[in-house]
Amino acid sequence: MNNLTAQKFWTENLPWHFEFRNPQPPFPIHTHSFYEIAIIYKGEGIQLTPSGEEKIRAGDVIILKPGQVHGYKEMDNLVLMNIMIRSSFIDEDIMELSNIPKYTDFFVLPKNISPAKSSILRFNLNTMQLFEIRALIDTMQDEITRQPMAWAISSTTYLIQIILLLLRIYNNPSYPETGTANHADLLIKYIEKNFRKNITMQDLMEYSNMSESSVLRTFKRITGYPPFEYQMRQRMFAASRELIDTDMDITQIAYDVGYNDSNYFSRCFKKFMNMTPRDYRMQFGKDRD
Repeated sequence: MNNLTAQKFWTENLPWHFEFRNPQPPFPIHTHSFYEIAIIYKGEGIQLTPSGEEKIRAGDVIILKPGQVHGYKEMDNLVLMNIMIRSSFIDEDIMELSNIPKYTDFFVLPKNISPAKSSILRFNLNTMQLFEIRALIDTMQDEITRQPMAWAISSTTYLIQIILLLLRIYNNPSYPETGTANHADLLIKYIEKNFRKNITMQDLMEYSNMSESSVLRTFKRITGYPPFEYQMRQRMFAASRELIDTDMDITQIAYDVGYNDSNYFSRCFKKFMNMTPRDYRMQFGKDRD
């Protein structure tokens, strides 16, 4: 059985490492020397554990401690984010997270049983909780990519926020209990369905029956982005897929995702992806070498 160590995944002097698996390939039974939080974004598959095979699906959170045995098989478009954390970081107990109820379920191995035989913790996030977790992860990754001053400190703070939010949800599966959750869910789905259209704030207010300030505050809290930035991101993701999977010219793609000016689309795409649509197609397109 393979034992994975931190050095196999990251060499930087950082307490954490992210790996986005899209898709997650089958992986044989193994252990590792670090903690791992696996968050399933979409799809499903089978996780191999000491107690047998368990089906996993979108929204599942899997907490793995050093020495615990697991693997994956029978993937069906399983997409996940792996957050790997050095044991030394957990041992430091920054911000005294260990005082939070059920913290030990996340980060303490049971006594009198070997890690290889211990049960793996798994729980499920609802749609809104998954949005909130992904928003924190996206913000943290943006910090890592841009690397502004003190980015490592800032990113570590985001990691603590992610752990804290997961602990809050684990302690209270309905967290956060707010009357705006259903409204926010409606807004998110509305933008994802209509991102190609010219949506106005008035549209969002009427659709959700919320004030402008409530729309902005609620949407930012759930997704991490203002509503029109979220719409722009949906357009960019759609454009990137079309650049990779189709032979449509860039002007056609610009119109297809909601832009009337292909030059403006190209500027937006370069700002978002850090490369032009043409360069993106050359690097990732289906006809690349």
